[in-house]
Amino acid sequence: MLAVDHFRSAALRAANDLPMLSAALQRALSLLAQGDDVSVAQLAGAVEQDVVIASSILSVANSVMYTRTGKVASVRLAIARLGIPKTRNMLLGLSVTRAFRKVHVTGGWSYTRFNAHSLATAILADLLARSVPAFYPEWAFMAGLMHEAGLLLIASAFPQQFKAILAEAASDFDLVRHEKSVFGFSHFELGSELLGRWNFPPPVQHATTFCQSNTFEFTEPLTLGAVVKCASLLADSHKISIFDWNHEHTITEELLEALQVSRPADFLAEFESGYQELHITAV
Repeated sequence: MLAVDHFRSAALRAANDLPMLSAALQRALSLLAQGDDVSVAQLAGAVEQDVVIASSILSVANSVMYTRTGKVASVRLAIARLGIPKTRNMLLGLSVTRAFRKVHVTGGWSYTRFNAHSLATAILADLLARSVPAFYPEWAFMAGLMHEAGLLLIASAFPQQFKAILAEAASDFDLVRHEKSVFGFSHFELGSELLGRWNFPPPVQHATTFCQSNTFEFTEPLTLGAVVKCASLLADSHKISIFDWNHEHTITEELLEALQVSRPADFLAEFESGYQELHITAV
């Protein structure tokens, strides 16, 4: 028990290396938490305080997909064009990837792949939560974005042990099993605790823990954890994965059929479009 507590405390201390969100992002995310009560003008006022965020939003708003009515030069018009939900997702994606990029990790680790998988899972989770009945759909993007946060902490705090675990693991389930054997907890459990300390909503915390499940049922509505787990599997099947494990491409068709997504081709096209937009601005 003492060893487990030691590992857990050391891993959570690695979170101290994560920089605080900028004041502009904190204000913007606070406004977004108000839901339908937030206005484009309020959100634009917060975004304009951060040059990087503002330029990223303008870039996407002026991309080929959105320029049928001409280019926009102001953040307010860009947000109006993109809409509050897409702007919210961009803010979350940019703020989280900016913070995680500062963490120093060595040995068997690719930040680029970690970042890409997190973004892909977030976008897919958001799409799933809008395509099928699900609990807490408003938190799907955030839950998908943060579901692997504990992995970053373990890799940062224990690079040698992490490298040894990766040498033994051949799948996500193997990774969780070896983590519990070495540390006494999985990176999903650690990530859930971290999110609790950061005051993330309980549904997001629970969804992170759920992702260590090897089997689960398709209930209706889907739990947020099931949404994120399915989204992560879909990202892996599109070869947007953190590690070079064998992920079956056919799982995409099987999952979307099991989830009863009505238009799989449209679903995947929307994912690919959204992923390209956010991946370009966040990486």
